[in-house]
Amino acid sequence: MDQKELDDLLCEVLLHSSKTQAFLKRLRKSQPTKWQRVFANVSLAYHVLAPRQVKVSVFLIGVFDPDLDENWPWHCHYEDGIYLSENYRRCKRWKAAEFSTADEARAFFHGWKGKRHLKMELIEVQQTKTIESYM
Repeated sequence: MDQKELDDLLCEVLLHSSKTQAFLKRLRKSQPTKWQRVFANVSLAYHVLAPRQVKVSVFLIGVFDPDLDENWPWHCHYEDGIYLSENYRRCKRWKAAEFSTADEARAFFHGWKGKRHLKMELIEVQQTKTIESYM
């Protein structure tokens, strides 16, 4: 039996939950020590290949008028704040420009011509990102 035939047979067993459960039950009754190793290998393969949830920091530029406020006034209500969009326009949270580093965000703000009337505050936001795992 070559590798392709083995892969097809294994896929046929593992593809359907009822076949997988029946195979593991038969193996558990007939060969208890092999059953534990097979179950551990299947579990390990799942954890290695499963997509992972990773927390990523994203930086936003909050803008405010220094004549009206001393600092960015929306610290308790981030979704209501005023941010800078990718088009250098003031906007709400859902349209705000996102940056991977604080230096990148600062450089973006200081490249804006309208910065002389407003001040900025960097807002760090934690986002959950799904990363596919491939061996």
